[in-house]
Amino acid sequence: MKFDPEAYSITIRKEEIDDEILYVGRVAEFSNISVYEEDFVTARNLVIDAIQTLKKIADETHKDFPPPYLATSNEFLERASSFR
Repeated sequence: MKFDPEAYSITIRKEEIDDEILYVGRVAEFSNISVYEEDFVTARNLVIDAIQTLKKIADETHKDFPPPYLATSNEFLERASSFR
């Protein structure tokens, strides 16, 4: 399967940090990835870039690279039903 950084569990949230509104990007599979930007698109692009960079380093050093978490459609249905 071809490597796809967008297959990872990426979240971009608007958060208030030190009295400033920032878009915070995180990746569930990589606790060391956090980006803080003034706009959504830049935060998303930097998260994708960080995943690609980690993959490149893993390939160059012959290290295993974690696959994306697999989520079943049932997982989302169960979460959605808890809000009813």
